[in-house]
Amino acid sequence: MPMFIDFDQCAIGNRAIASVLLLYYHLAREGGITHDQTVYLAQEDFDPFAFLDIQVADDQKSGIDQTLLREGAVVYLLCELNDQVTDYESDFLKQPFVRKILEALAARGEAAVPEVLAIVQELSLGEQQLNYASFSGKLQLIYEKYVTRTFKELARARVA
Repeated sequence: MPMFIDFDQCAIGNRAIASVLLLYYHLAREGGITHDQTVYLAQEDFDPFAFLDIQVADDQKSGIDQTLLREGAVVYLLCELNDQVTDYESDFLKQPFVRKILEALAARGEAAVPEVLAIVQELSLGEQQLNYASFSGKLQLIYEKYVTRTFKELARARVA
């Protein structure tokens, strides 16, 4: 059952929004998904697995952006996945955490970031078939589409 944010859990939602924005800040400073970018976030404030299919009550959506949380969860997991692929080059698929990420993204990540399915499929082929340049290119496209778009939208936003 998906996590649900209503008035009673709005503090959880606010901390999660802050975590996503902090992650996006570090991604923007480095120009994309590189390495060890999730170390800046507190796991107790943002568990990306729990936020992949987060539901936000209608009366909380003006302050807690459900779309940003879902996209941020996918981007966070892609950061972790990139770390695992680069750390365990020849046997990353043997890592339980990689399997957990791939399963979660395949089952629940595509709704927020449709492009993630191509990454899951590419990595699932195995280490021998991995084209790292292609994988990195897909990560960069997701960074540009979701992270930079978020900052552009926030820069244009006006509070009613």
